Amino acid sequence: MTDLLRFSLAQWRLESEMRIEDAYKWCYHATQGGEHAITSPDGPRRWLEREWPTLSAPMTGETLILPLRPDGKIVRLNLRPYRSKGGSPELLLNAFVSSAKSFRSDKTAFLLVWNELGAELEKGNLGKIERTGWERLDKETARSRYPAIDHSTGFASVRIPAYRVLTGSIAKRLTATLGAG
Repeated sequence: MTDLLRFSLAQWRLESEMRIEDAYKWCYHATQGGEHAITSPDGPRRWLEREWPTLSAPMTGETLILPLRPDGKIVRLNLRPYRSKGGSPELLLNAFVSSAKSFRSDKTAFLLVWNELGAELEKGNLGKIERTGWERLDKETARSRYPAIDHSTGFASVRIPAYRVLTGSIAKRLTATLGAG
């Protein structure tokens, strides 16, 4: 088992609402970064402008940064804690675009960890992450060469995900600005 899958499984065990779509999305982000979310030059700005005013206070246990890999090269920066600490949407936008441009995605790494997950699920389900769901989703996504997908309805309704995928180094620089005035 790769370090990425071992690390991910440990994190997923802490999240009771994780389903196969959420595990796929985690693996996708951990190996592909956030480039897929930039479909047009002004798309990320419009997305953030729509989302920013709707953010509530941080949820119980919601961390500012959630590493997606054991080496910390890719993280999710959770928007609610970032905003509540005085984070700047403009700096966040710049960090997101810079991260997407600088991270080298690796489809082979995604397929490796995704297939490792499938093999691991042959030993038994991990909470709501089930082998039958893996088989279904693998078949669906393989047709389109494994694209980015949305979170599961169950996870989205409970966790209301609001984050941006950043490189760890850019996230560290961005969060260093919090409270700096």
